[in-house]
Amino acid sequence: MTMPYRVSSQHVTYVFGPQIRPVLEVPPQAVIVCETLDAASGRIRTQEDALTLSYPPEQGNPATGPIAVRGAQPGQTLAVRIVAIALGPCGCGRVKRGGIIFDELHPPAAVLTPVQDHTVAFKGLTFPARPMLGVIGTAPAGEAVPTFYPGPHGGNLDINAVRPGATVYLPVSVPGALLALGDVHASMGDGELNGGGLDIAAEVTIEVDVRPGLPCRRPLIETDDAWSVCANGPTLPEALRMATREMTTLLATRLDLSREEAFILIGAAGDARIGQAAQLPGLDATAYLQISKTILPSVFDGTAAPGRQR
Repeated sequence: MTMPYRVSSQHVTYVFGPQIRPVLEVPPQAVIVCETLDAASGRIRTQEDALTLSYPPEQGNPATGPIAVRGAQPGQTLAVRIVAIALGPCGCGRVKRGGIIFDELHPPAAVLTPVQDHTVAFKGLTFPARPMLGVIGTAPAGEAVPTFYPGPHGGNLDINAVRPGATVYLPVSVPGALLALGDVHASMGDGELNGGGLDIAAEVTIEVDVRPGLPCRRPLIETDDAWSVCANGPTLPEALRMATREMTTLLATRLDLSREEAFILIGAAGDARIGQAAQLPGLDATAYLQISKTILPSVFDGTAAPGRQR
């Protein structure tokens, strides 16, 4: 068996941009193990660190990479299958400014959470870990975007569907796509209401491939049973509006419906989910809209996700 490529956590970026040189180039269908730092770039080692550490948003959410995928060209789609997420030994949850009820609490406050055997230990409580990727994206063609922010390129989506077994489809806007990822959470409630979930270092194993065409202007997520369209906006209603607009177009195109018929179908069978709703400075809310594969079996003509049987 061919050994996977590996990128260490020494190779991180804080922006998605066309000017960032790739740290690795791989062929399509390559398997890559990415070591990722936590959202605070490994600067939290003690309870005191967790209580006192402060940094501007542009110095947070390091993403391992960027990784160039050979042959990926603008107008195509990059498929990133999340094979596995191996969590580090300790996560951290903090009350962050912008958390949904921050003004009602008495910060600073933080909890360091040991993680072992896929179980989180939280102040005498234990519960199963739910590993997910907060940040995953490709480089936009124009101005660079800090990894702290979401957008059509992906970025800081903070969407729980981005988990092991899922495939994330991202636009290719520059040659090679320039993929980067990070901001793993051992567990994060939908909405990331405290502004952080349980941040943790991890090893993320992915498989990448290239698809022709671009079925959606924003990131798509494929899981075993559903397709999800991701969106962001200055408010949660605006993010949901964008996700609904994109899903309406996708369903109308793929199922030969009018936009009105597609919108009615969403009302009957679409499930809206919250990604990130904490009111952090300058950070858009994120949302995603799911539709079952029993309704929308495929998005790409004649293709399946990497590693997935049709």
